[in-house]
Amino acid sequence: MFNCSTRIRVRYGETDKMGVAHHGAMVTWLEVGRVEWCRAVGVPYSEVEAAGFNMAVAELTVRYMKPIFFDEKITIETVAEKFTARLARFSYRIFNSKQELAVVGSTRHLVVGKTLIRTSLSPELMTRFRRVLEQDA
Repeated sequence: MFNCSTRIRVRYGETDKMGVAHHGAMVTWLEVGRVEWCRAVGVPYSEVEAAGFNMAVAELTVRYMKPIFFDEKITIETVAEKFTARLARFSYRIFNSKQELAVVGSTRHLVVGKTLIRTSLSPELMTRFRRVLEQDA
């Protein structure tokens, strides 16, 4: 499975009074990983939206294992565990600046159109996604 690795620095606004990354920041970081995964496979998420599709979050899990602190450079690893025209499931691992596993997570997405009705990605988009997904199989 194609693994996309994204590095970011923890911003002050993502931390609590103790300087520890707030749990809400983790959800944003999963999104960063997912958007960068799309870009890395050659289908920027902006193009998915421009084609009239969205990938609505239907399920999200996060497990916190180690604290992450303000100004740390972290690594978000994103893998598409399942990717079809109607459904996508991603897994994530976030490493702190010491390269220790700090967070694991997963998301499940349903493909919807502009009216938020469930639909399927176009054959053109799926062909572009499959190029990478099939190489990796």
